[in-house]
Amino acid sequence: MNKEKLYDKEIAPKIMEIAKFCEDNGLSFVCAVEYAPNKIGRTLAMKNPGLEMVMINHCAKTAPNIDSYMIGLLRYAKDNGIDTGQSMFLRMMESA
Repeated sequence: MNKEKLYDKEIAPKIMEIAKFCEDNGLSFVCAVEYAPNKIGRTLAMKNPGLEMVMINHCAKTAPNIDSYMIGLLRYAKDNGIDTGQSMFLRMMESA
């Protein structure tokens, strides 16, 4: 069995059970499994996630594209009123 099929058939359902348990109990959960180089399976349950969980999920979703990660993070911060003034990188992006 190839690694993607192994992930889909054996691993993802078990991870989904954990994600569902977390969701049912008001917890945010993010899991990324790399089954081949640059091939990621991602499972999440987001219950009012903090910025850290959003960042982890967004990284798993956009990697390896750093530009997509940074642009998406900046958009999220703007949409949610998060001050990015402490980040020299995000300040540079905002002024560009």
